[in-house]
Amino acid sequence: MDLMRTRTCAAKSSFIVLTAFIVGASSAAFAADPEVAPVAGQPAPAAPAPVAEPAPAPPPPPSTDKSFPATPPPIAEPTAVVGANAKEPRPAGQLTVEPDPASVTQIGIQRLPAWAYPEPQTRGLPYGSLWLTFHGLQWPYMPAVGTGSRFVIGFSGWGWIDNAYQKFSPWGDYTGLQQSQSSYWKQQARMLARITPTYSLDDGWFVQGQVELVGTEDQTINRADLGGADTDDLWLRIGRWSQWDLMLGRFEGWEVFHLGMALDQNTFERQGAFGQGDIFNPAFYGLTDNQFRPAGAAGNAAFHYYPLPYLRFEFLGMAGSFGGNPTYATRPVAIFDMGWVKLKGGVEYQHLKAQHPSDPTNTTQKGVGGAIQFVFLPHLEFGLNAAQGTIWSIDSKNQLNAKGSLTRTSVGGFANISNGSPKHPFLVGLGALYTVYDDQNAPFGNGVVDHYWQMQTFVAAQYVLFQQLYIKVVGGYARGHWITSDDDPPVTYDDEMYSLRVRLALYF
Repeated sequence: MDLMRTRTCAAKSSFIVLTAFIVGASSAAFAADPEVAPVAGQPAPAAPAPVAEPAPAPPPPPSTDKSFPATPPPIAEPTAVVGANAKEPRPAGQLTVEPDPASVTQIGIQRLPAWAYPEPQTRGLPYGSLWLTFHGLQWPYMPAVGTGSRFVIGFSGWGWIDNAYQKFSPWGDYTGLQQSQSSYWKQQARMLARITPTYSLDDGWFVQGQVELVGTEDQTINRADLGGADTDDLWLRIGRWSQWDLMLGRFEGWEVFHLGMALDQNTFERQGAFGQGDIFNPAFYGLTDNQFRPAGAAGNAAFHYYPLPYLRFEFLGMAGSFGGNPTYATRPVAIFDMGWVKLKGGVEYQHLKAQHPSDPTNTTQKGVGGAIQFVFLPHLEFGLNAAQGTIWSIDSKNQLNAKGSLTRTSVGGFANISNGSPKHPFLVGLGALYTVYDDQNAPFGNGVVDHYWQMQTFVAAQYVLFQQLYIKVVGGYARGHWITSDDDPPVTYDDEMYSLRVRLALYF
């Protein structure tokens, strides 16, 4: 009997404790729920005091040192530790989480700042064509700050829209001239987004990648057509800042032959007086067989060496397949850059052979070129260029293909003049380019070989609005001359092109 009374009392006590616990928990939840009104006669719970957010740190002042890149801002260290090294207790049964490596916790995405565009020596007149060229410097320049590592994804790019008028006026005894007698308006547009992930250590080592994704206005063109590629750069490199690096992938070699403020790449203006009915395009040669990004299943590898601040070397090689034909090439270039004067020179070699081992068909291309450029701040820059290349073609019978073998020579110069204003920059550019091709073909034994030449000239004026929007007007004149020995007597004719182009460009 006493045992039953004891159990009954214990049950009543447990019920009272459980009821009190449920009532207390319900009251706490009732008071904490902002959607539920307080009980009448009781004061409402006090609102929590607002937590003040820390004010953002002011950006670092811009560097006033024009000779070297500014120091990048420091990267904040992570303040929380999660995982095996955490101090707080972990509930039973929770999975172990290892701490994130520094390459994850110290990550940032940024628009490339001014110091990512290196200028240890003067690149050129601000906003001019030489200033937009990096003369072999390691770019984007994204070193680590302080001690430890730094992982940053840089974002940059550019875009332009051209409205152009072109008119062709051929004359001579060629039956295809009717096709070239034309004039038309063109609009071309191209925009590029550049993404550059970079992992840097405090002792100068770095690993960097880059991809450039391209959008084009004309959706009817193919990737192989002018301006049609949807990927420009795609590369990886490893090295030490301002000392050396090794780069692999799809990229351009260092520029030697500089054209100035017009004849821009991926424009029809650059083709010159080459109309629909013309036989052959005598495009300029500026040590350019292996300078531009390779087409097809081919890629580049380049070793860059910087023994002195003003001396730079690029040893570029290429291997792959062009149209199913195995191809390899090399293009070493040296740049001596004192800022006010720049000397550039290089050679190149490319060999293409047939895919089948028993086919002796092959083509060998060789070239040499150089340039000298002067910059006199803040008003004048100019330069002279010259290059010559040969193409030697062997057919399937292991004999010289005279029509496919030729010599190409280009000489040219440019000059840019600036008003020197940092707030309202206005520049005028002049330039001329002469290219001649001599073929080895003389099928009728009359001593006449295929001979082509083209002269391209331009004048350009540019104003930069808000130091950001480039507004450029280009007037151009080109004349081409053709002598072909495919007929007897040889065909001789000329073609002229007049052009006017307005470009709006944005660099970011």
